Amino acid sequence: MRKLLSYFCCLIIVFNQITTSVNAANILQKTKIHKITNCESVLNSSFETYIDCLNEEIFSSKRFNRLSPNKKNDILSLLAIANILHENIEDNFLDKKRALNLWNQILKQPYKGKIKNKSLQKILEGSNCLDKKVYKVFITCFADEFRNFEIYRNSDLLNKRRIETIMINAQFLTRSYSEVFVETKKKMKEDKIYTSEDGFNFFFTMMDRLGTDYFIKQKKDISWEKVITFIIIAIIVAYVAKGLLKSSGSGSTASTSSSSSSVASSSGSSLSTSGVAAKGSFGTNMFRYAPANSVLHKPWFKYTFARGGFF
Repeated sequence: MRKLLSYFCCLIIVFNQITTSVNAANILQKTKIHKITNCESVLNSSFETYIDCLNEEIFSSKRFNRLSPNKKNDILSLLAIANILHENIEDNFLDKKRALNLWNQILKQPYKGKIKNKSLQKILEGSNCLDKKVYKVFITCFADEFRNFEIYRNSDLLNKRRIETIMINAQFLTRSYSEVFVETKKKMKEDKIYTSEDGFNFFFTMMDRLGTDYFIKQKKDISWEKVITFIIIAIIVAYVAKGLLKSSGSGSTASTSSSSSSVASSSGSSLSTSGVAAKGSFGTNMFRYAPANSVLHKPWFKYTFARGGFF
């Protein structure tokens, strides 16, 4: 019996070591993207040439064609992230050096890391964007720091791709000439065109719609929960930055602006951007004081907020 117990304990130790080793593997080690292509030699000399090389060689690679469907999806997600970084360069959201550094950081991040529950108040305290009331200033700041969030660093490649896509769209309205067309789901309402002056309104509307859609998908696939958690973080940081909510423990005062505006959500209701929501600080009180039609009261928001370890 003792020998059997000792053998069982040894198996547990070995299994834990194997599990730790797997979790410790980074994206580069697991995807082996530089063994599938011959692009690594040009990476440091020209990031744009490197991206062109990836786009050309991945689909023509015999090694890629022999990969399992899951491995192919990983490579395609990684390729999408690379192309989004390239798009950031073209739109002048990132310079080439910064994009290259971010790419190298991504390759070194865990392939699948464990995300620990963390107080959102702690996340807020670590943000540099809480006083950015101008949308362009806010989104530029937030786009610079979101890749430092644990929810991003330890997400799998598919969710990294989803988050990157959200953020590149959120940055687009910082261009003075830009317009984003949003089709409403209800035929009774007119479609909406957002301009650079509607940055925060567009941001809240987009996050609301994505949260709603992802919440439906999350019921079928738990992997969507990480993206919803990121969306919640983005909304709360933006709410504090715009003065609609104050971070608990901060010395800031709630917004007392009498003016208000609203934007159409996916359900046809409106998301108030008046100072009413700011009567309470971050935490459970934010639900008490938020208007009934606020995104804070949406089922997907409250459900994921409660499950995300944010209380």
